[in-house]
Order: sequence, then C-alpha cells, then structure tokens
Amino acid sequence: MKCNSRPKAVLVALLAISLFTTGCSAQWISVALADLPVLLQMALNIGSLVTTLQSGQQLSASEAQAIQNISAEASKDLNLLQTLYNQYQASPTAGALQKIQSTVADINQNLPALLQAAHIGDAVLSARVGAAVNLILATVTSFAALIPQASGMPTGRKAAAAQIGKKAAIAKPEDLKKQWNQTVCGVTGKAGLDSAFSVCQVK
Repeated sequence: MKCNSRPKAVLVALLAISLFTTGCSAQWISVALADLPVLLQMALNIGSLVTTLQSGQQLSASEAQAIQNISAEASKDLNLLQTLYNQYQASPTAGALQKIQSTVADINQNLPALLQAAHIGDAVLSARVGAAVNLILATVTSFAALIPQASGMPTGRKAAAAQIGKKAAIAKPEDLKKQWNQTVCGVTGKAGLDSAFSVCQVK
C-alpha cells in the first residue's frame, strides 16, 4: 500500500503544479493583452499632439520630430509586444517567453533614451510628454512582475526584467485611461496646450 501511495502522491503534486502554472500563465497573459490596446492608443495619441500643436505653430521642427520619434518607437515596441504575447498564448515556448522579456527590457531602455534626447522648450508640454512616457513604462514594467523567468534568457536582461517588475502595481484598462486623461490630458491653463490635450484623451 505504501509503495502504491507514493506514486499517487507524486502524481497529485505534479498535477497541482501543472494547474497552478497554467492558471498563472493565463493571468499574466490576460493582464497584458487587456492593457496593451490602451497603451497602443496612448502611444498614438502622443503623436497626435504634434499635429495639433504644429497647426498652432507652438512647436519647433526639432521638438515635433522628437515627440513623433517617441510616439513611433512606443507604437512599434508595443505592437511587437502584443504580437509576442499572442504568439506565446498560441504556442507557449521558452523562446517565445525570452522574446517577451527582451522586448520589455528594450522598451524600458528605448523610451527613456528618446525622452531624455527630446529638448522640449515649453515646461508644461515637456512634463506632459514625460508623464505619458512614464505611464506607459510603469504599465509595461508591471507586466514583468508576472512573467515567468526563462532560464535561457541572458543574465543581464533577466535581472533587468525582474528588477523593473518589483513592486509594480497592475492597472486595469479603465484605470489606465483615467490616469492618462488626468495626468497627460488634464487642463493646464494654457489655451493652446489645452486645445491639443483635449483631443488626446483615451476613451
């Protein structure tokens, strides 16, 4: 009886681990796939600011290009991340997981670098663009806290992904929209800017 009970106990334990892992995988994927469409809209709306502000001649050519670069990079990286999540959901492999982790780490390098390189003269506009980038970054890094660690991932990238995910709060889509509309598109008291920010809200 004892000999038979041990294999059964092991089988039950393995089944429990399998179910737990499946549940966790479903959670970290579903959270990201729910938030990513909102983040993509945010990225596009950063670019829409340029069109509105340029029409009012409130941006120099270099400022407009810098903001467009941020919007384009964010859109490209977030689209890639969404594709990778969908691919992993359809076919979960270690390689697909590593690509997700690497892309998260890349986003956290690329966007801050572009933001730092952007020299926006208007302090309010600069702060709002910074808030937009930071909200996207905070949300993407919160995904990292839920991503299972891939053993084959380069040590530096693995450490970066783990570090940026620590203590990150996972925001729901409706919360993201609210934060964006308040911190990025809220009233500034400057008529020209408020006109532009009024069309950048995420609904």
